[in-house]
Amino acid sequence: MTFKFELISPEAKLISEDVTMVTIPGTEGEFGVLEGHSPLLSGVKAGIVRVHKNAMNDNPRRIFVAGGFADVTADRCVLLAEEAQDLTLVDISALDADIAKLSAQLAAETDAFEKVKVQNRLNVLSAKRAAI
Repeated sequence: MTFKFELISPEAKLISEDVTMVTIPGTEGEFGVLEGHSPLLSGVKAGIVRVHKNAMNDNPRRIFVAGGFADVTADRCVLLAEEAQDLTLVDISALDADIAKLSAQLAAETDAFEKVKVQNRLNVLSAKRAAI
């Protein structure tokens, strides 16, 4: 029993395939999607999407998303992500360098608006680092 799952970011359609289960970090809590799920529209927070292709106990593909929206129907789930990256492709040392750079930039920033932008980006990268 499978359904169509699509994960789309501004850069590309990352996934478009039949899967058995997807777990999504919703803004109201993590939720799982199986074939036949009730219709649902949910906000998505920064976290890990787990994609199970064959069985619920298989080794799921883990993809970090920075937020977005999920549209679920009985036979389809479409996740529109603000940003998405397969965790197997993350360069940890580059990620750590980006976090350090943003931390220094945040400490030096004097403009309140820019400080919020830097803090938001730092929060996303820190969530990605915690997911690894």
